[in-house]
Amino acid sequence: QDFKNIKGVNLQYRYEWDSPVSVVGSFSYMKGDWSDSHRDEADDFYRQQADIKYYSFLAGPAYRLNDYISFYGLVGISHTKAKGDYEWRNSVGADESDGHLSESVSKRSTDFAYAAGVIINPWDNMSVNVGYEGTKANIYGKHSVNGF
Repeated sequence: QDFKNIKGVNLQYRYEWDSPVSVVGSFSYMKGDWSDSHRDEADDFYRQQADIKYYSFLAGPAYRLNDYISFYGLVGISHTKAKGDYEWRNSVGADESDGHLSESVSKRSTDFAYAAGVIINPWDNMSVNVGYEGTKANIYGKHSVNGF
């Protein structure tokens, strides 16, 4: 399952000179969590939870189409940290050594990341960005991390 419903912030800096081409730098931070607990038909209890943190540093060119619209494409690295817990209790022998299982996991992944988008300049010194950022985190398999 891919990482969904993680929220965060993206900061970008753009350096322009007398050319339609400029340079954009970007930093993103996102985090989220997930949990689930249930009982099955045999009345065994299951509980799972995970916390995800994501960071990225990207850079690349932007092209100014006119005074109001620019397009950009960025590449760089992302770092994803995931921590989680799992618990199972048998309905019959939960207090016995073979009737209970509890585990914690922690995994990190540093991967290639990319982004693309549009920068709209409605007024001088103000911009609105609409973009997409993505990567594949290698945490117990490849999982997509996407931001829009």
